[in-house]
Amino acid sequence: MARRIKVSVGIVNIRLHPHSPKIYSDFIHDVYRLKLPVNIHGDRYAMISLLDRSSEHSNEVSGIITTFTRIETNGSWFDAANLQEATTNQISQISIPDNLYPNAASFYFLFDTKDHKIYIQQYSKGRQITSNSVLRFFHHLSQNLDILAKYNSAKISIVQSRAGLDALFALKKINEIKITIMKPNSDIFADDFEAKVEAHLAATYSQKLVLTYDAEPGHSIVPNDEIRSVSGAALENGSVQVKGRDETGAVTRSTEQFPKILQDTYDPDEISEKEAFRRIVADKG
Repeated sequence: MARRIKVSVGIVNIRLHPHSPKIYSDFIHDVYRLKLPVNIHGDRYAMISLLDRSSEHSNEVSGIITTFTRIETNGSWFDAANLQEATTNQISQISIPDNLYPNAASFYFLFDTKDHKIYIQQYSKGRQITSNSVLRFFHHLSQNLDILAKYNSAKISIVQSRAGLDALFALKKINEIKITIMKPNSDIFADDFEAKVEAHLAATYSQKLVLTYDAEPGHSIVPNDEIRSVSGAALENGSVQVKGRDETGAVTRSTEQFPKILQDTYDPDEISEKEAFRRIVADKG
């Protein structure tokens, strides 16, 4: 039996208005058609290299994000053999077509257009793409002028882990809890909470709601059921930040430091990398 290989999946939440599977399917198709390389980290860039809409009737759009190194050929070059800057004659011999990029790696993704979440493979053949890089990628694409004109401003966030939230609330002393909600859920506070907040944000031309709890002097905030309920919604639609103290002293922590990751292993002799990715997404942790 072959050595089992780890499969790891991150999740990004994209919110457009008005909500509908069709608008999300159209959105991912339009950003794919841009064919725009986006800088995600250092000299690494990314593009959507494949898009499959054949299952959009089942609220699924799948594809591949390819990352690669983008070489700045106009900069200075170094001759490692002679330990000096390359000469003009040496540089003139370099010929790399504008459409070719080295160190490529491909990552499967699946867009659930009903829940407006994108599930993305994080490891492939020794390469990695993090949840933060994926967030940066889609945020940049959403700011394209053509995309903005058609869809307005997309609200994009990393889906964060419940374990990370529990770690924040386990601090020895909590001085402040700040909950940011970019798209409220209907099960927070009251049945009509979402409608009221959406109407309020629209009327005030605001993008988000921020709830801040400050501890009374000499006391620590107690995260009761209501705080935990609102914070739970923020894991998918915002973030939670806690300021307090632990054994080392004053600390500030955020759920954004704890992205939700779905993990499993698979036997490459039994199923393919793509099938392993689809299986873990189907389970959705």
